[in-house]
Amino acid sequence: MKTLKLTLSVLMLMATLAACKKGKSDPNDPGNPENIQKVAKTDLLPYYIVAERKTGDQKLAIMTFTQDGDGLKVNLHRQGYLRSITAALTDNVLSFDLDGTGTYTYSYKLEKNASGQLTLKSYLYNDKTNTAQGFEYAVMANTTTAQNYENADFKTGNLLFRFSAAKTIDWDIRERQIGTKYYPPPINQTLPVTAMAPEVSIPYYAIGTGSFKANSDFIGAMVPNWKNVNSPVMVVERSNIIYQANKQ
Repeated sequence: MKTLKLTLSVLMLMATLAACKKGKSDPNDPGNPENIQKVAKTDLLPYYIVAERKTGDQKLAIMTFTQDGDGLKVNLHRQGYLRSITAALTDNVLSFDLDGTGTYTYSYKLEKNASGQLTLKSYLYNDKTNTAQGFEYAVMANTTTAQNYENADFKTGNLLFRFSAAKTIDWDIRERQIGTKYYPPPINQTLPVTAMAPEVSIPYYAIGTGSFKANSDFIGAMVPNWKNVNSPVMVVERSNIIYQANKQ
């Protein structure tokens, strides 16, 4: 009986030690502090953040990252707008002050997994001039995995637009009158000529892989998800309206 009790005690002790060891070293345990990977500034270089403000004009922003010596710069793009700001990265929190006065501040909580991939865990935009301001939504995308938008068609509802080989964004393609033609007798009328054509065709340029601008007319990007959509989509802003479009 004593031998049985001793054996059971040894087995329980071994199980306890094994559990403790697993809790300390299990690489799949996200709650284990040992598994928290530190985000380096260079880790951010292939990524970009796309965010939508709650109020005001030019709601959509695209933030890319460039190395500046030992530092990191955030390049904040909006329609017809660009600002490059030195950013801080402390305890996996990326933060920057837009004008250096504390009026417009941005903060992003990041997470890095064992394979080095980054995810955006939380975000905060504070505007001291407008208490209703903030982020409606924000998402992080990787330039190495972002869908290509060039030479492709996109559609949202009845709105069709195209990124042409001539580096233009052809917006709202539909049947339109493109001219007139005179038909001699017996018709003897000038009639409209129609064809599939865009409302506007505006040159664009790439901000980086996966994102673009067309001066003050358009800004947009491919994102892995957006609000209630859990698949890759394009978000594009024109005239302060943000559209979600699917690649055709």
